[in-house]
Amino acid sequence: MRIAIIIVRLLLGGMMLFASISYFFDLGPAQPTPTGDLATLMAGFMASKYIFPVAKAIELIAGLTLISGKFLRIGVIILLPISINIFLIHAVVTKTEIPIAAAILLANLFLIYANWNSYKHLFEWK
Repeated sequence: MRIAIIIVRLLLGGMMLFASISYFFDLGPAQPTPTGDLATLMAGFMASKYIFPVAKAIELIAGLTLISGKFLRIGVIILLPISINIFLIHAVVTKTEIPIAAAILLANLFLIYANWNSYKHLFEWK
């Protein structure tokens, strides 16, 4: 189990680092122009001027925590809303690349499960 946690942590952290660094430094090929519902959604994101930089900054911070292993538990939690949105955008809006989006969400949930003892006190009734 310990090896699986390390592998999932490093893969998810690497994906988040790659996505955020390539956004901030404009690396890689240009993305295809979105069409349909995705174009409407992206136009709203771009009009807000802050959604993408904030989301990519959170991905960068979470990726660094996952790769380094420092502050891992908070990194996994701050990444949860981002991974849920990645999955929902792919599942509901684009209906493409759903397996990759599902893998990101499942990896995040797996890391929460693996560290559940650190979170379970948040859900206790008193």
